[in-house]
Amino acid sequence: MNNHEPHKWHIDDPVTVIRTYASASTSASARTDGLNWIKELADEWKSPFLVVDSEVGRLWNHQLQSLFSTSSGLYLMDAAEELKNTFTLDQIWGSMAGAGVRRDTPVIVVGGGLTCDIGAMAASTYLRGLRLMLVPTTLLSMVDACLGGKTGVNLAGVKNQVGTFHPAEIIVISPEYLDTLPEREFRNGMAEALKTALIGDPGIKTIIQEVSEAEYSSDQILEMIERCLKVKGEIVSEDLLENDSRMLLNLGHTVGHVLESASEFRLSHGEAVGLGMIAEAAIAVRFGGNSNLPEEIKHLLEFCGLPTEIEGIPSSEVLARLLQHDKKSRRSGRIWALPFDWGDCRLTHMTTDQEEEILPQVLSFLRT
Repeated sequence: MNNHEPHKWHIDDPVTVIRTYASASTSASARTDGLNWIKELADEWKSPFLVVDSEVGRLWNHQLQSLFSTSSGLYLMDAAEELKNTFTLDQIWGSMAGAGVRRDTPVIVVGGGLTCDIGAMAASTYLRGLRLMLVPTTLLSMVDACLGGKTGVNLAGVKNQVGTFHPAEIIVISPEYLDTLPEREFRNGMAEALKTALIGDPGIKTIIQEVSEAEYSSDQILEMIERCLKVKGEIVSEDLLENDSRMLLNLGHTVGHVLESASEFRLSHGEAVGLGMIAEAAIAVRFGGNSNLPEEIKHLLEFCGLPTEIEGIPSSEVLARLLQHDKKSRRSGRIWALPFDWGDCRLTHMTTDQEEEILPQVLSFLRT
C-alpha cells in the first residue's frame, strides 16, 4: 500500500466505506498526512455538525481547525462513562437544534467508542436520521466499535440499555491519532482485537504479539485493524440487527458488561471484556471446549498488559440482577457466545439454573 494514498474498501449490507490512511513518517511533522480526509471529503460533507471528544479536540486542535471552521455546529464532550446517558444525548440534540441542523446536514463524530456510540445515536434519532461519518481515535473503536451501526447510551448504571442501529456511511481510520492515546486505552483495543482473533481470524494473534512486544509500525496497526474489521464486517453483513450470528461478536461481553457495571466503571471496557473472555472460555470447557483455551487467553492478555484477575467478584444476587439486563436474555435463559477454540465460537443457550450453578465457579477463577 502506498502510504500517501488512502486505502478504500467497503462492506455490503449496509454499505459502509472504510478509508484507511497511513503516514510515511512517524515524525510529528508528518501527522497531518493521516488527516487528509478533511480535505478530500470536504466537498461531499459540507457544513457538517460535529461531535468531538474534548481531549481529541485539545490535542489535535491545530490539525482539526479546518474542520471546525467549516462546520455548522460543534458539540465537544468529555469521554466519561458516567456522561454516556440520555442527559448528554439531550444536550447534543439541543446543540443540533441551536445550530439549525437540517435533514441534509451530515454529522461527523470524532472520538473513541464512547463518543462514537452517543454521537451516532444523536445522528440516528435527530430528524429521524442524518448522514453519518465516524472518525475513531482509539484503537478499541478502530478495531471494533466503529463498524456495525450500533449506537447507545447507558441507563440506570447498566451498559448500552438504550440504542439504535445506524451504520456510518463512511469510516475514516487514521492511526496518527494513536500517537496521543494513553497506554491504558491502547490496551483496551488489544482486548477487542484478541476477541476478533478468537471469533474468526486466529492469525491476528501474531500481530497482537508483535505490536505488544516492540515499537509497532503504522503498517502493522493498519493490518490488525483491517483484519479485525473484515471479520466483523462479514458477520454484520449477514445479520445487521443481531438476531442470530452477530451475537457471536458479544464474546467476552456478557460477563464483561456485568463486571464493568459492578465495578461502577472503574474497570475499563477492554479490561472487562478481557476478563469476560477468560470466564466464557471456562464456561465453554463445561460444554466440551478446549480445556487449554482459558489459560491461552490469560497468557495473551498478560502479554498485552491487561488484567487477568480482579478483587471483588460480584455476588450471586448482583450477578443475577445485572444479567437480567443482557440483551441476549430470553424467557428461558440467555444465549451466550462461547469460545470453544480459536476460530470456533458458538452461540450456546444456558438456562437460569445452569447459570446459577456454573457462573459462581467460573468467576472464582478471576479472583485475586
